[in-house]
Amino acid sequence: MDTHDKYIIKIALKTLQAAGGTGVTAKALKEQLDLAHGEPLSSEDHDLAFDFLFSRGWMTHHMEPVWHTKRFTLTERGLTALEAM
Repeated sequence: MDTHDKYIIKIALKTLQAAGGTGVTAKALKEQLDLAHGEPLSSEDHDLAFDFLFSRGWMTHHMEPVWHTKRFTLTERGLTALEAM
């Protein structure tokens, strides 16, 4: 992973942190990744970023009870990773 990729992941972690326990939608998180990249990422690149965050246990998700939308949140491991970056 190069420096630019690390920056994108750091922005994702910061976005998740800012959302707190409420979490953030996939669309909103992808928009932040696109902003960090400077242009829209491909669907494959979005999937790779999400897989990276999930595989390391830095992000989890839950179903929002009112609208039944999936929302993503930062885990304790993700917070530790963010603080180390």
